[in-house]
Amino acid sequence: MLSGEYNFLVDNMWLTDILGVILLILPVFLIFYDKRWIFGFYIVSIVANLPLIFMMVFGFSYELILAIAIIIIIIKDLIKNKNLLLLSTKESRAVVICLLGLMALNIITSFFQPDRSEILLRIFIYGVNLFILLVFSYYLIGRDRLKVFKRGFLIGALILVISMVIELIYGYYILERRRLRPGGLLLDPNVAAFALNMSLMLTFYKTKSTFTETTLLLIMRILIVFAVFLTVSRSGYLSTVLILSVMLVYYSKGKNRIYLWSTVSVLLLFYLIFNKVIMNFMDAMYQMIDIQRVFPRSASIGPTTDIGGGNLPWTLPQESRITLLKGGIRIFLANYIVGVGIGNVIQEMNLLVSMPLNTHNIFIQLLAESGIFMLGILLVFCYYLFHLIKKSERKQRVFQTLILLVVGFEGLFNHNLLNLNIIYLLLAFFLALNIIYSKEQLVISISKPRRTVKA
Repeated sequence: MLSGEYNFLVDNMWLTDILGVILLILPVFLIFYDKRWIFGFYIVSIVANLPLIFMMVFGFSYELILAIAIIIIIIKDLIKNKNLLLLSTKESRAVVICLLGLMALNIITSFFQPDRSEILLRIFIYGVNLFILLVFSYYLIGRDRLKVFKRGFLIGALILVISMVIELIYGYYILERRRLRPGGLLLDPNVAAFALNMSLMLTFYKTKSTFTETTLLLIMRILIVFAVFLTVSRSGYLSTVLILSVMLVYYSKGKNRIYLWSTVSVLLLFYLIFNKVIMNFMDAMYQMIDIQRVFPRSASIGPTTDIGGGNLPWTLPQESRITLLKGGIRIFLANYIVGVGIGNVIQEMNLLVSMPLNTHNIFIQLLAESGIFMLGILLVFCYYLFHLIKKSERKQRVFQTLILLVVGFEGLFNHNLLNLNIIYLLLAFFLALNIIYSKEQLVISISKPRRTVKA
C-alpha cells in the first residue's frame, strides 16, 4: 500500500508534494481545452485513485475540485450551444430509478436504528457517486466519446500498475518484506484486481484504432494480467479467467479469429521454449508476493517461507468468509423487517460470531442493513438490468453481460461495492452501450433562456 504498510509516498514526501501540486494545477488548465480532456482526466483519477495523493499533500477532497471543473465545463457548453442534451432510453431510466430506490431504502431503513455518523457518511458517498453517474451519462452520448472513456480508463489502469510495481519493489528491496500483496494507489489488492479486470475487458472493446494502438492494446493486456497476478486475489484471478475465456469464444467466431488462435499458439510455444526461465521466475514470485495463499506448494519445490524483516500481510481466511456469510444471514433473519441499519452490522456480527467485521458480500450486507424490502428492490433492479441487456444491440450485449457478471461476482466477496466510484463509472458506460445504439432514444434538452427584444 503506497501510503500504508510500505510507506513509499510517506517516505518520499518531496515526490508526493510535486505530484500533489501537479494534480492541483491540471484541472485549471484542462477547463480551457476541449471537454474530452477534463472528462478523460476525471476517469483517470477515478481508476488510479489519484485523489489519495492530493489528500496526503493538501488534506482536502480532490473530487470537489474535479466536480467544480466539470460543472464549469457544462456551464460553458450551455452558454456556447444554448442547450444541454441528455440521452436516455426507457430501459436505462428504469435501471437508474431502481438504483435510486435502492439507495433511498438503504438510508431510510437505517433511521430505525440510527448511527448518525455512518448514515451521513453513506449519504455523502452516494451523493458523490450519483454525481459521477450523472456527469458521465451526460458526456457519453456519442461513439467517439466511448473511445475517450476507454483511453482514460486504460491510462488510469497503467498508472495503477506502475504504482503496484513501485510498491512491490520498495517493499521487497528497501523494507525487506516478503510475500506481499500490492494494491497500488487503490490500497486494497482485491479492489485493484477488480479495477484491472474491468480495464482488461475494455481493451477488447472495439473502437477505430491504428496498428500502433492495436499493438499497444496487446501490450496493455499483458501488463494488466501480470498486475492482477501480483494482487494474489482469488476473485481477481477467477474474473480474469472469465473475461479471457469469454473473449476467446467471442472473437473465435469473427473474421479475425486467425490472429486470435495464432496468438494462443505463440504463447504456448513461448511457454514450452522458456519453461525453465518461467519456473525460475515463479520461484522468485513465491518469495516476493503471497501466491502461496492461492497456489500452495511444498517447501521441497522452492522456498516459500517469510525470510527477513516483517510479518506476513494479514488476509481473511476462506473459512472466516463463510462464517461471516452465515452470520450476515442470521442478522437478516433476526431483523428481517428493516434490518440493523448502516454501520451496525459489525457490532451484530461481533455478538454472533465474535468477529467485528462486515459480511464481505454486498447482497447479504444490504439485506442485513435494510431487511426484506431490500430483497424485493434487488430483484427488481436485477430484472431491469437484464431487461436492458435484452433490449440492447446484439454486439453490445456481450460486453454488458460481461460487466454484469464480473461486477456481480465481485459483489460476492466485497460488501463495499456500492461505495466504489468506479462502479458508477462502469454503470455510465453500461447504460451508454444501450442508449447510443438504441433506436428509441429519448432526448432531454435543457435550453438557455433567450432574451426577447422589444420592437
